[in-house]
Amino acid sequence: MQLSELAGKKIAILGAGREARAIRTVLAQQLPQLAVDVICEQTPNEITWLLPELGDQLRVAVFSEAELGVYDVLIKSPGISPYRESMCKAVADGAVLTSGTNIWFAEHPQAKTICITGTKGKSTSSALLSHLLSSMGQQTELAGNIGIPLLERWNASADQWVIEMSSFQAADFSGKADIAVLVSLFAEHLDWHGNKQRYYNDKLNLLENSKIAVVNAADQNILELTSKLNNRVLFNHKAGWQQRFGDIYFAGQLVCESQHLPLRGHHNASNLCAVLTVIDLLGLDARASLQALPGFVSLPHRLQTLTICDGVEWINDSIATTPAAVIAGIEAMPSGAPLVLLLGGYERGTDWQLFIDFLQRQIELQEPLPVFAIIGLPDNGARILKEIKAAGIEPAGGVYLVDSLKVAVTKARSITHSLAATNPSGLSAVVLLSPGAPSFSEFENFEQRGEMFRQYADLQSRCD
Repeated sequence: MQLSELAGKKIAILGAGREARAIRTVLAQQLPQLAVDVICEQTPNEITWLLPELGDQLRVAVFSEAELGVYDVLIKSPGISPYRESMCKAVADGAVLTSGTNIWFAEHPQAKTICITGTKGKSTSSALLSHLLSSMGQQTELAGNIGIPLLERWNASADQWVIEMSSFQAADFSGKADIAVLVSLFAEHLDWHGNKQRYYNDKLNLLENSKIAVVNAADQNILELTSKLNNRVLFNHKAGWQQRFGDIYFAGQLVCESQHLPLRGHHNASNLCAVLTVIDLLGLDARASLQALPGFVSLPHRLQTLTICDGVEWINDSIATTPAAVIAGIEAMPSGAPLVLLLGGYERGTDWQLFIDFLQRQIELQEPLPVFAIIGLPDNGARILKEIKAAGIEPAGGVYLVDSLKVAVTKARSITHSLAATNPSGLSAVVLLSPGAPSFSEFENFEQRGEMFRQYADLQSRCD
């Protein structure tokens, strides 16, 4: 939807966070005579940006009681699901539902856009692509779900726009991306999307609205779901960029070994293959771009080493909010060092069978369990531990239920304190926060959870 289509219409912005602020700022600059309501369901902590001189009318109201159908256009923040009954009723009453992302795309048709999505890995892939493109002299703008709303960069220009897209943004995406990338796909955010199939469809909407769709050939589910796309390009495919056990290959030829990569885990090697595929599609030298890899600084809260003390490495993977992400984190850990896993968070009814199957496969293969001990966190830690025990899985170091992250860190310290440093890497143990659940039970977001883990770990890891 273009801005010209808003003139003379009755408009409401839904939400009052950073995205909503960016929307209102652009509307005030581009359509200063347009009266706009801002509706949020809870009073935000800071609403100083809702300046009276801009003509805003702030309404604090539950959407189901806000009579949204009286508006011609509703511009919603990403966290508001279009599948909510109040949204569906508003559309049925004649309101048009759109977003800041769709407005930006409609007003910037000449922008060269690379939109990256995936259940996990989209932030890292976006940041990595931006870094490598910039190292090659490309003027690059990094925006989107990574924390910079597109509308905040309204007047910016770039050779390449690297845009991280969440499933929330992809669901109603009506623009046209030059390249869309899907790095991974498994069920998440079902409370927002309603069910697994709708979540998949919402992700795929981005690929369908792109000139080229770059998808992960190592994921059979992705291959099947994208089989009808006639714009599909594969990575993790033997004919192109592919990761094998963390090493990077091109057309079967070894290009870069895992020890030279700045990121842990096979999943991050896979993300790099997606990025290199995009660089090739842009007509640039992907192999040459690898020279800039050592300068890439990993995003925080993503398999982030916090400290190593007394032979114990403390790793923050607070971003891991699904069982699949926990498995990827475990697989990225140093081999041989006992692993103490901190698991659990906000209860949203997630099925943990995938994780249990992962542990049971090790038992069936007569391999040591990949975790030495598991510490369960509120709220769903108790349920997860109960299911692990019911499956007959017994980590050598035990399972423990605690009532806070702070207590979990203290418990992890006591478990690892007596472990002898027998690993050739010099590590006696690893403590990994990889919750597999959102943070909302104890913290505002995964960033706050990761930061508190860093503080607690710093206190506990000070050498005696």
